[in-house]
Amino acid sequence: MPDYDVIVLGGGSAGSSAAAAAVKAGARTLMVNDGELGGLCILRGCMPTKAMLASAHALHEATHTDPFGIRLEGRVTADFARIMERKAELVQRFQRAKIRGVESQDYDVLFGRARFAAGGGVEVEGRRLEARNYVVATGSVPAMLPIPGLDEVPVLTSDDVMRLESQPESLLVQGAGPIGLEMAQFFARIGTRVLLVNRSPLLSRCDSECGEELARALAEEPNLELAVPGRIERLRAAGPGLAARVHAGERRIDYEAQALLMATGRDAALDDLGLEQVGLRATGGRLACDSRMRTDNPRVYVAGDATGAFQILHLANQEGAVAGHNAAGGEPERKIDYRLRMAVIFTDPPFAQVGANEGEARLEGWDPVVGRARLPETGRAITMSVRHGLWKLYACKRTGEILGCSMLGPRADDLIHLVALLMHGRAG
Repeated sequence: MPDYDVIVLGGGSAGSSAAAAAVKAGARTLMVNDGELGGLCILRGCMPTKAMLASAHALHEATHTDPFGIRLEGRVTADFARIMERKAELVQRFQRAKIRGVESQDYDVLFGRARFAAGGGVEVEGRRLEARNYVVATGSVPAMLPIPGLDEVPVLTSDDVMRLESQPESLLVQGAGPIGLEMAQFFARIGTRVLLVNRSPLLSRCDSECGEELARALAEEPNLELAVPGRIERLRAAGPGLAARVHAGERRIDYEAQALLMATGRDAALDDLGLEQVGLRATGGRLACDSRMRTDNPRVYVAGDATGAFQILHLANQEGAVAGHNAAGGEPERKIDYRLRMAVIFTDPPFAQVGANEGEARLEGWDPVVGRARLPETGRAITMSVRHGLWKLYACKRTGEILGCSMLGPRADDLIHLVALLMHGRAG
């Protein structure tokens, strides 16, 4: 008899979701967690970054009241130490809730690094354990882009930012995904001088029109300069900081900064898992799986950031639930449905997307029609003095069914859920 029916490697959002689903399906389940319990979202991702952004956006609103006839006397400044202290307090609150949730479940928890072992099972801190099936939910680590001179200069990752004790006076930010965009605007709004570099135009993988609109909005940030599209040619040490040569089109920018913030996304954390012991290997930083979250080894499932795919919290929860249920032999088998995949970038204005964008809809064989509305031309936005915003809706030309939506503008992070609700009911 194996020790467990299901062993889950990883205790973050996907892992705890998988373990809970496996137990619900009747499986004796163990969740192995490496490090502090809470997962990326709570400890170093979604929640702390949103807490920090809330402070930066509050400062921005307090210093931009003139258009509304509101005059604030005196200087409004950022208290970096208090911002980070508030962030830490909120992280502790979310972590306590997460731990209570895990403790209320009927699966076992073991702390340590799990690795697939030769001859079967997994090893955790010298202990061998076996299960009928396994779920890999080991999360992700910050990705690094090779740049000449990188090893000579101070480099921060998004994980490092969470531990900063003092505000940088200047930053060079590489990457304009969610991490890069959010952190660049956060630091710029609290007074740090920031140069944001990205090799492709903003939001080019999501919606280029919204990306152009976001670029126009960010260009108005006093402390933020964009080199997009652009690339860092080389880095070198300059005193305690760095000097960079950046090319952006015809422009050549020589920029000095206190540090480089590497914000080029996250890679699936698959190293040193012993995947070869179960006949698996990561390809292109991904562990391939089918719609049941099952890998090429029918006894091993994968979920969350470890898939190397979407790396979005609510999808990680959904993937974990599917993987855990199927690993436990739950009936009927479940399949993941990415039709309502949703992503949000919490800049100001925020960008939100659900379902397919125009290019994806065409690749999936649809003949989409596109509806557009510029927010600064709508009545409600005009009363709010909105300067930038675009709303695009994609629908099937034949049936009228909504296929997806891209939205850039105030409260897009909330409004996108209305579209998701319509898509859930296949409204047209």
